Amino acid sequence: MIVIFGKWKVGSWLSHLLSVLSLPHVLMDDQDFDPQILAEAETILVSPGVKQSHAVYTDYMPKIKSELNFLGSLLPSIGFATKPSWIGITATNGKSTTTWIGYLLLKQLFPNRHVWITWNFDIPVSEILATIIENNQLHESHIFVVECSSFMLYGLDNFTFDFGLLLNIARDHLDWHKDWEEYRESKFNLLKASRTCIVSHRLYEELDLETQTRSKFFYPVFDLSKTQFLWSHNQENFAAVALALETYYEQHDLPFDSEHFYTILATIPPLDHRLKLLRTLNWISFYDDWICTSSQALHAALDSFYQPLVLLAGWYDKWDDYHRLHNDFASRVHYAVLFGQTASKFQLLCEANNIPFIVVDNLHDAVQKSYHYAKEHHIELILFSPGAASFDMFKNVYDRVGQFVHEVSLLS
Repeated sequence: MIVIFGKWKVGSWLSHLLSVLSLPHVLMDDQDFDPQILAEAETILVSPGVKQSHAVYTDYMPKIKSELNFLGSLLPSIGFATKPSWIGITATNGKSTTTWIGYLLLKQLFPNRHVWITWNFDIPVSEILATIIENNQLHESHIFVVECSSFMLYGLDNFTFDFGLLLNIARDHLDWHKDWEEYRESKFNLLKASRTCIVSHRLYEELDLETQTRSKFFYPVFDLSKTQFLWSHNQENFAAVALALETYYEQHDLPFDSEHFYTILATIPPLDHRLKLLRTLNWISFYDDWICTSSQALHAALDSFYQPLVLLAGWYDKWDDYHRLHNDFASRVHYAVLFGQTASKFQLLCEANNIPFIVVDNLHDAVQKSYHYAKEHHIELILFSPGAASFDMFKNVYDRVGQFVHEVSLLS
């Protein structure tokens, strides 16, 4: 019997797939925790939201499989007429945008194949597989573009990607992983599981010789003027996708039409909530960057602007290292509105750089305080870039941005 521990989105949709495949299973969480069922289970699939300190890990670790490992053992029995293509993309920052770019490119380059974007993009692989089975699409051709978090890649040893893209690695999610080395190893697991690897030039030398033979490296250089994207950090995202596509065409002896490639790129819109201009009121521009959940992402956001700004930042503490932001705060932040568990860490940066700040406990006050300060001091830019996760104050990241957008819309 299989136990799915965690009744959130991932667990519920994984249960749907097992039901479609007529595989007996139990869906469980802390409210109906049953040691006897867990002890009798053959396999336990744990939601990424459950930390390693939880009893399900400490007491039943030998039975736990990651969702990817489980799907790796399940795929051969699903019965695809043509083996699907799997593209995995991971990074500490930029993986969502890179996955989005790759997905939309492939949809236009291969119109006769089903191209799916999955995992951190709303619908996990398990639900897509259930949909394919229920819609009788197993005889058709499929490409999966998968945004891979470190949780998904943790312990991965039973899944194979055709392409694995690794853009960058920095300290993150140390509230879940035991230490930096485990987090880093989870990211590199994608390359171990990939037939062809696309990696940043900064990481190529860190690969073992066997992985290097399957790898190509890229430099973060790309002409963004041919796209709808701004900000220098997007050069890395596009460079990775371009090298992956060129490699695929080369492996399949297909001519790579660069003109057609750039024509498609010009049609791809940026993702919402990635340094997106939300509203301009009077002379003040509000930028929405709620997807920023780490210190490295906040560095990229602050580095994208050249004028002093008001920063809204804070929330759940993932034990991230914010000391790296010292120079960013000194050169960009004119005023900071802080909240949540990480407020004290950002406060240290403000104090070290003589930056005025205020600590608030809700988004309404945060937006009001930032707007009034910007008006009074003639600051033209307000940046909502949390640099932290949303767990302690919101239902999820969508609730967080929804509240921010609502509060900004009320300003007059």
